[in-house]
Amino acid sequence: MTSARAQAEPSRPTRQWSRTTETRGAILAAARAVFIEHGFTNANVSDVVQHSGSSVGSIYHHFGGKTELYLALCGEYQDTLHDASTQAVQELRASGERDPLQLFLAGARAYLEQAWTNQDLARVVLSGDHPPDVDAWRRQRSQDWVRENGLLLRVPESAAGRVLVLALTSLIGDAARLISETDSRREAYDVIDATLEMVRKIAG
Repeated sequence: MTSARAQAEPSRPTRQWSRTTETRGAILAAARAVFIEHGFTNANVSDVVQHSGSSVGSIYHHFGGKTELYLALCGEYQDTLHDASTQAVQELRASGERDPLQLFLAGARAYLEQAWTNQDLARVVLSGDHPPDVDAWRRQRSQDWVRENGLLLRVPESAAGRVLVLALTSLIGDAARLISETDSRREAYDVIDATLEMVRKIAG
């Protein structure tokens, strides 16, 4: 006969995983608030401790320090925009659209709209106030993004094709930065519309 304690054993990892996820989420939310308020240079792990209610040891256990917290937020920001873009492309493709440019435009719009939605974090991530480690991380993410866009646009493997994809990718990235600096939703969407129109002209 199986004891009640033995029956309860399988649920422990799930509960522990849930607590770990909750703790990481609380720490990241606190780090986000601290970096938004103080920037990277002037932020302290002690501020994150105060905002999250976690211990210094817990923060270092889950992330490793201020730089790692910042990189985690960068990843969260990029993943949010990338996921929104991917979903928009998938939905349009599911509706029957096959034109690579139309798919790219749908993904770009979703990406830039998320840049506006996450404007506060964008200002932190896209500012010049960041640890040196971010530069290498950004280069790798940029290379991955260019490669994905090349596949989506079905651009031929040539020097001209690579330049085109790089130009369009850079245009979207610069627009996201500009959106992070805007003061109103209307201005942000004017930037989005102008950016997509420029994409059409360049790629058309």
